[in-house]
Formats: sequence, structure tokens, C-alpha cells
Amino acid sequence: MAERLLEVKDLTTHFFTDDGVVRAVDGVSFHVDKGETLGVVGESGCGKSVTALSIMRLIPQPPGQIVRGRIDYNGRNLLELPPKEMRKIRGKEISMIFQEPMTSLNPVFTVGEQIAEALRLHEGLNRRDALDRAIEMLRLVHIPNAERRVREYPHQLSGGMRQRVMIAMALSCSPKLLIADEPTTALDVTIQAQILELLNELKARFGMAVLLITHDMGVIAETAQRVIVMYAAQVVEEASVRELFKEPLHPYTQGLLRSIPRIDLAATQRRRLQTIPGTVPTLRGEARPGCRFAPRCEFARPAHFDTDPTLKDVRPGHKVACFLY
Repeated sequence: MAERLLEVKDLTTHFFTDDGVVRAVDGVSFHVDKGETLGVVGESGCGKSVTALSIMRLIPQPPGQIVRGRIDYNGRNLLELPPKEMRKIRGKEISMIFQEPMTSLNPVFTVGEQIAEALRLHEGLNRRDALDRAIEMLRLVHIPNAERRVREYPHQLSGGMRQRVMIAMALSCSPKLLIADEPTTALDVTIQAQILELLNELKARFGMAVLLITHDMGVIAETAQRVIVMYAAQVVEEASVRELFKEPLHPYTQGLLRSIPRIDLAATQRRRLQTIPGTVPTLRGEARPGCRFAPRCEFARPAHFDTDPTLKDVRPGHKVACFLY
């Protein structure tokens, strides 16, 4: 049986704004085993990134606050650790690749200095040794002329190279868990494929677990072993990637998969991509009872608007929050 590395239980993160409470993450539970890649998929605004920032304890306070839940990493609840202890884990044992490298990298420091900073903080290396290790990390992520690039600033690099620098920075201290938040966003298709291949290569080399956050089901199919599907701040389905693509159970997951272009159908028939009707519910204000997907669901019944569905096992390793099962 796989050994559990991270377990998130009933995680609830709210933002208290002048316009009301935004329930960005609402009772999310999942786990990551050692050495596996868990995909987190869902449309923009469903709570994927806030979940990742909550695990790293990087929620801005105020207005954000983790109001309930546990985040157990190697048997320790991260939410109970003092800030000093959390800083020792953040970047050393759990690292994160952020969505947009141009805004995540500091424009006034060279990329080498930014990679070296983590090494000096967590590994205790001196300036020279940290810079040498930074050059090694740039080579590891396949950046050519690493000795020259280490002295360059973020604006001097292409988007793909900046993303590789972010990966080098995240992996510099050999973390046990890597959180990759939309690592291929804003990159062209060929660079996306290179970055995903690089992540798979480095995962095998370091033996780490990966929490891969994306809205792209194709990325999930290529890289993950298990997947959780989020909708409106909640987990609505969890399964192995093979099982999810073979037989998705939740109507939202089915809608996501129907919206992907299929080359086998394109050759035989012309058809428009199917869309999910309606709009995503607002996460602001008082929590309303009922299934959050019910207003957009073709199978919804009146009773589904009054009671919350629970995430339950419907077959081994396959959970779904839906009244149809």
C-alpha cells in the first residue's frame, strides 16, 4: 500500500472583503501519496490555486483566513506550526511553481541570485557554492549556456526559460512534494510539452510527489496517476486517471470531457464542441444549501437544490459528490 505524504482534511479558506465573505475553498479533502502525481482540475475560480496557497500557508492575512481543517504532512499538521517552523518546510520539503513566472521572479535580481537564495537559506551554502549549485540546477532543467544565463535578469529570458528557472528554484533543495500551479499557462504548445516532459523526468530523478494544478484535461492525462475534480470551491469527483477518462461519473466531469476536441470524431463527422450551460455560481455571500452544480445540470431534481451531496465511494478508488449514485 502506498505511503501517504500529504493529507488535506475539510480545508476551508475564506476571504473577508468589503463586499462580503468569499468562500474560496469550502471543505476540500484529498491526499497525496509518496512518489505519485495527483492532478487537480477545474475551471478558473474553482479554488485550485487557493488550495495550493493554503497548503503553503501563503494566504494573505487579511483578507484571507484558513477557518477550518487540517493539512497533515508527514504526520504534522502544518496549520499548527509556528511561522519559523513553517519557513523551514516551505521551499525545503514542499516547493511550489507559481502560475506566472514573470510576476513570481524578482525583476531586480539575477536568476542565479534567486535560485541561490533558497540554497543559502535552507542548505547553509556560502555565496560561491550556492551560485555554483544554481548553475547545476539550470543545466538540470536544460537551459543552455547556464554559466551565462545565471547572471541574466528575468526580462532577458523567454517565457519557457523563465518557467524552467522557476522549476530549478523549486527543486534546488530536493523537496519531497512539488506543487505545480498551472506550470504551462501562457506557453505555446511545443514549450508546454517540453515543460511537462521535464517535470516527469525530474520527478523520477528526485523521487518526489507532485500536486499538479491545471484546467487542461490533456495535461492530466499525460502526467497524473490520480485526479480530483473541483467545482465551486469543492471536490466533486476523485478517481484514477484511467478510470476518470473511461467512465466519468459527475455531470460536471462529463461536461469537461465532452468539451475537449477529439481527432477521431473530427475525421468522420463535423460537430460543434459541447458546452456546459449556465454560469459558475458566485462564491461570495452566505452559503446556500443544495448541489452547486444543480442549476447547470440536466439531471437535477427539485430535491437536489435543498441538500448538499457528500463525496462518497461508489466503487473502489472512485469517489463522487452526486445524488445520482
